Amino acid sequence: MLFTTTDFFGNSIILKTKTWELHILDEHPEMAGYEKMVQGVVEQPEQIRISTDYHSGLAFISSPGVGPRPEGIRVLVDYADTFYEKGASSGVVATAYPIDWIKYGHPKLGKTIYRRGGGK
Repeated sequence: MLFTTTDFFGNSIILKTKTWELHILDEHPEMAGYEKMVQGVVEQPEQIRISTDYHSGLAFISSPGVGPRPEGIRVLVDYADTFYEKGASSGVVATAYPIDWIKYGHPKLGKTIYRRGGGK
């Protein structure tokens, strides 16, 4: 396990070493060395949006300037159920990648459920 942390809502979140090495770094090698930033984004995101890739997933989005690209990073967390806003779930980091407006200009994300300064 690479890390265990508590997300913005109070849920237990893990990032498995296997996911980091075999998925994230394989597909997004520029994320090497940014494990702590990934953890920080899960704990204190700039924005949280519903993921359309996972039935019970959320995208945690950093502010610009975080990570290897100026646009920031996204971290997708797959939860055990949909009780995440109550802090009554647990989840695993499914992926993390630098925001790239050309490659990921229109991500498959649903509505925003949290924006820093704007509340839940």
